[in-house]
Amino acid sequence: MNILDVLDKNLVKVPLMHTDKRGIINELVEVIAKAKGYSTQQFEQILDAVLNRESLGSTGIGNGIAIPHAKTDVVKQVVMVVGISRFPVDFDSPDGQKSRIFFLVLAPSKQASAHVELLASIARTCTSQVFRRMLEQARDSEEVVRLFME
Repeated sequence: MNILDVLDKNLVKVPLMHTDKRGIINELVEVIAKAKGYSTQQFEQILDAVLNRESLGSTGIGNGIAIPHAKTDVVKQVVMVVGISRFPVDFDSPDGQKSRIFFLVLAPSKQASAHVELLASIARTCTSQVFRRMLEQARDSEEVVRLFME
């Protein structure tokens, strides 16, 4: 599984409005809840799963990228939300760099391998500094999708 398998312009938000870790996570979960028509209870279940996973260790991976993720059976297949922030947000990345590019990855508990494959695909795709800068400068969801398609 790679990014293009799950990339959906309805699950891309540019710009993210929050400037703290909790706010960014909440905003990313709101994107999927709205796009998929999830109830308030389902929203809360997803948010709790992501925050619980985050409490085990930061999902900031460095180079300005964070990949908050969780397994939850609210989703029936692996889904990804992409968010770009105009403001760097501290996600406790190992390199100390604040994050501006965010990928929220959610997977049902029985799809662990697809979940891991997608996380690896994100990390590989974002190794290019030029690509990361282009994402940070994207003006809207269409531009983000176009960058991944190129």
